[in-house]
Amino acid sequence: MDNQYVVFTPKAFNAIVTETLDKHPVETGGIFLGYITNTGVWVVVETIPPGINTINRSAYFEYDTNFVNYMANVVANQYQKQISVLGLWHRHPSSFDQFSHTDDETNRKFAMGTPCGAISGLVNCDPQLRLTMYHVDKNVNYTPIDWVVDDGSIIPEDYLKLRYETAENLPFPDIHNEQTESPQSPMNENAAPYTFSHAYADLLEIYKKLRRNYL
Repeated sequence: MDNQYVVFTPKAFNAIVTETLDKHPVETGGIFLGYITNTGVWVVVETIPPGINTINRSAYFEYDTNFVNYMANVVANQYQKQISVLGLWHRHPSSFDQFSHTDDETNRKFAMGTPCGAISGLVNCDPQLRLTMYHVDKNVNYTPIDWVVDDGSIIPEDYLKLRYETAENLPFPDIHNEQTESPQSPMNENAAPYTFSHAYADLLEIYKKLRRNYL
């Protein structure tokens, strides 16, 4: 995976921009869902917002864990292919475009969920909004990687295929059917998956600690 780069669907990219503008000038963030191709391309299909009951300050924020868990599962179940957790993004104040020690721990947790590591984005507004993307490995080594917004010619069509697109062949709901499994970390068949619940529990504790430092 030497030629890594990130490609966003227009919807996923717009979610980053609009969430940043909505919370400006305080911090916010979100979670990337999508796929990793065998050629090293990180395909971000959806960007999940941090939630309704978030705490947003100039130097930290806390996710609404219940909301994000719910939304992530709702969105993942809409796609035919199995969507994975790819990483996260968050806003930093002014031109501070380096990861803090708290960020390192958060990124490490996401990177440990897959042999491929994770992707992590930093948004700055100085004054124009800019996004910098990184690949992070299990040792918290950061590598800047290029990113693009798909113009309709990059992302394979089957990656965007929804489960139900017409009124034909609609399912017959059965209360005895098991629910669709939550999204799992990609290429992680031999290890216990690092799930949304694990990720957001860790994030919540990290931001609570950071909050206490600022109070």
